[in-house]
Amino acid sequence: MTVEEIEEGLPNGLHDSRLHTFSSNPGQRRAELVIDVDVGDLRSHVAEERERYRPARLELLGLIYFIVDDPDPRYLSADASPVKIDACAADDDPARSSRVPAGAFAGRFYVTDWNCFIHFAALEARLTWLGTN
Repeated sequence: MTVEEIEEGLPNGLHDSRLHTFSSNPGQRRAELVIDVDVGDLRSHVAEERERYRPARLELLGLIYFIVDDPDPRYLSADASPVKIDACAADDDPARSSRVPAGAFAGRFYVTDWNCFIHFAALEARLTWLGTN
């Protein structure tokens, strides 16, 4: 499964997900993002139903690359709360795109609160719900 396929199965994709932590393990060719996924009903008139999030773990397996751009210092805050991310298509950087073999996928997350991107490529993505929401 790809990140795009995971998004297709979610009510709001990964739009405005809240990123708590991320890590990568090149030796295991694996990256993990702990996020809150927006599963709210955007048509609801009840704020609690519109703004409902569910905690999840997004794993990137068969990792090819995981690159975090330097955050824009003008956007950084001392607030330790999660940052908002949005999934987007991979950029057209030729050095990165040439590293993505057949059968793999590439993409990136825009980190709103840092005004930068997390670039990734992998063979498989997996979303696992955490908790009981």
